[in-house]
Amino acid sequence: MTRPMGEGRADSALEIGECLAEPPSRQLIQSAFDRELHSQLCLARAVNWADLAHTLVLADRGVIPESSARALLAALLELEAAPPSFAPSAEFGDLYTNREAWLAERTEAAGWLGVARARREALTTAWHLVVCEELLNLGEALAAMARSLIAASLKHRDTLVPDYTYLQAAEPTTFGHYLQSFAWPILRDFDRIAALHGRVDRCPAGIGSANGSVTMQDRRAQASMLGFREPVRHARDAMWQPDLAMESVNVAVMATVNLDRLAEDLLVFASAEFGFIHLADRHARASKIMPQKKNPFALAFLRATANRLIGLQAGTAAASRTLSGQVDNRIFTYGDVPDALRSAAEAVSLLAECLDGLSVDTARAAALLDDRSTCAADLAERLMAEAPISYRDAHGVVGRLIHALGERGRSLADATPHDVLRAFQAAGLPMAGIGDEVVRMALDPAACIAARTDIGGAAAGEVTAMAEALAAAVDGCRPCFRSIGEDRKAAIGRLLAKARARAGGAG
Repeated sequence: MTRPMGEGRADSALEIGECLAEPPSRQLIQSAFDRELHSQLCLARAVNWADLAHTLVLADRGVIPESSARALLAALLELEAAPPSFAPSAEFGDLYTNREAWLAERTEAAGWLGVARARREALTTAWHLVVCEELLNLGEALAAMARSLIAASLKHRDTLVPDYTYLQAAEPTTFGHYLQSFAWPILRDFDRIAALHGRVDRCPAGIGSANGSVTMQDRRAQASMLGFREPVRHARDAMWQPDLAMESVNVAVMATVNLDRLAEDLLVFASAEFGFIHLADRHARASKIMPQKKNPFALAFLRATANRLIGLQAGTAAASRTLSGQVDNRIFTYGDVPDALRSAAEAVSLLAECLDGLSVDTARAAALLDDRSTCAADLAERLMAEAPISYRDAHGVVGRLIHALGERGRSLADATPHDVLRAFQAAGLPMAGIGDEVVRMALDPAACIAARTDIGGAAAGEVTAMAEALAAAVDGCRPCFRSIGEDRKAAIGRLLAKARARAGGAG
């Protein structure tokens, strides 16, 4: 039978008449209590798992009488089902005291739940569980994004586009080679996620407040029940570990900012001024005032997410910069850090979907190369090799050539060997004959790309080889993320099964 949480339990849960002589002010409830509670709601299920493990260990050690253990486990299992009667309210304080009030209405055994345990221990244990899950979810989202980038890079392996620096056409490249530049950082994200997960996947439970407990003496069993690799070694460190919160947000920021750079580029490339990228209508929205506009809102959302996470990164570091043992670095961190990882995963998944729906106007992209200005560096290199002269001298020759052509209303696309000869003469350099073929090859964007065959280059064969290497790396990481998640799920399944078996005799 379920009953709503009674107001009479609020005073008991908040220690009114015991530690405190008067109830919290209305202002405190509506501001601090309310915001703290809502920051913790994402931990609700994981707190229940932590409570179950705590109760089972104490019961196994004989600290909680068997009948009380069964009754408490039965109530916790009822809470596991998220009954409508459990509606957390700031009137009852934080998530921990809301749970305490709900349990106390159902069984007197609720009083055993606080044995050798601060509320921060339960919440921090839950936070570790949730952050581990969100890290794996982010890894999965990044793996899917990498797969989309790999597929698009192969699809556009031969699609010629300008590469830009300072938003100026710099050199010819392919859209496939360009896209792959955002896939390789994802492999580094995998490394960061795996390393951080290994640090978060240590259990803080069983530490009392900060220096251990005379009653809770089996932290390893508690960690095992919750699927952690091991307990955090030092009890006081286990309670706080502000560096893990900062590192978690940093991982979210790095993953998001890398892909926001792609989104920022695509915003530009999709504009009428560039116009060689088209975002699918399902990832855009219409302007309410200008009928001609299709706003690339999905890309703008990714930018906004990156901006918000950068702010959260600074806020998390600021909250952690307190005297040790302060609650400041926990009040909002419980919710902010999982939200940061979740937001990053959502943004990554949205961008992957945008990429899958993207189309390239190959004719428009090729037209942006028509003046051959992007081939200037290639021409300088070929002149250096042919003349032979230093690259500095060749750079000067090509610069003079472009200037002279411009004065006559021409572009590098119009350059002839005779024009090159005149540029040599203007630079005061002797010139051995530069043949038509040298100039033609230097000013052919496709030839420029085909010549870039070394490691990391834009030549088709190397783009394909890099795509294969990326795919192998992603395929190696993805099963690992899934396996870790499945191991945790199995551990929680065993925990719930043990709790049900133990609670079976509850009357």
